[in-house]
Amino acid sequence: MTQPVNSQVLAGVVSREQYQWTNSVSGVLAGNVDMGTSSGTAPSSAGINAGVATQFNKGNGSGVLIRIAANGVAGTGAPYNWPASGSLTINHQLLRVPIGFHVVDADGNSNVYRTAAPTVNTITLATTSNAVSNTIYVF
Repeated sequence: MTQPVNSQVLAGVVSREQYQWTNSVSGVLAGNVDMGTSSGTAPSSAGINAGVATQFNKGNGSGVLIRIAANGVAGTGAPYNWPASGSLTINHQLLRVPIGFHVVDADGNSNVYRTAAPTVNTITLATTSNAVSNTIYVF
């Protein structure tokens, strides 16, 4: 894909509203879309999870990143831990029913799956191995 035209050249040619829209589209085409950024990481004492992002700022995408630490693992900064058994209800804060989720990081082999219909406030998940920490992107 070619680089988009610099929207600055349109500043004096089109209306302010058209310029703002063009500038916004230009930013997206230039690769300024992100799922979120890290706002905290697991401490160096966290073993395999040392330095792994555990807290996130919302990006300009339409979803949120959420870290779920393994069951019984404390002090990672993750907002959730997998329960000893059963499902985990997560407050996603999207204020709409999510379409789904992706696992974007895992420190072991596990499957994460939905166990109830999502709502405008929550998504309920379970895992095949609660000994694995996961980061999910809910969208």
